[in-house]
Amino acid sequence: MKKKALILGFVLFIGMNCFAQEEKTNPIVYAEIIIGYSNGSSKGVTSGGTLNYQRKNNLFSYRYLELSENRKEGSFFFIPVLVEVEILREQAIMYGRRFVDENTSYSFSAGIAYVDREFLIDDTNGVLKYNNTQSIGFPFELNIKWFNSKKERYRIYELIPVGKPTSFANSIGFKFYGNVSKTSFVGLGITFGLGWHKNY
Repeated sequence: MKKKALILGFVLFIGMNCFAQEEKTNPIVYAEIIIGYSNGSSKGVTSGGTLNYQRKNNLFSYRYLELSENRKEGSFFFIPVLVEVEILREQAIMYGRRFVDENTSYSFSAGIAYVDREFLIDDTNGVLKYNNTQSIGFPFELNIKWFNSKKERYRIYELIPVGKPTSFANSIGFKFYGNVSKTSFVGLGITFGLGWHKNY
């Protein structure tokens, strides 16, 4: 329930600020998905997403990350059989600064996060036993992102143009991210975004 309230509060905050904007232009609101790899006390393939809102140079973000590590136990008809060693889920609220230069943006953020970690503690006789811990963490990230420098027709799959020129567009970028908590990690990933990435 607390997690849902946290997400709802962030969405309402963005909504109220969008309507309260004095500028006669689009708000800067965008979502992105992340695919990467993390290392540290916890390590593994990492995926997730962020929801972002920018006012002036102030950036407000909600981030969800899921980190998972698997161990190969053998194979079945050339298909690897994997055992889950650890899965970590992070939900974070962050504040940072973002700067736009034509079709490129640079940003950095930090905040506070709820970290839920489940990890393997015993696999005796093929019986898997897991432990679960929750903690508070301190997330951070650095981003570089590329998008349209001016209004253009939206392109489905970056190929098929539709409609009139719009400020709504795709983006691609890189994210260096991490979290300092009972189990810390840092990682690097590629991001794919969708939304309004600058004032046009």
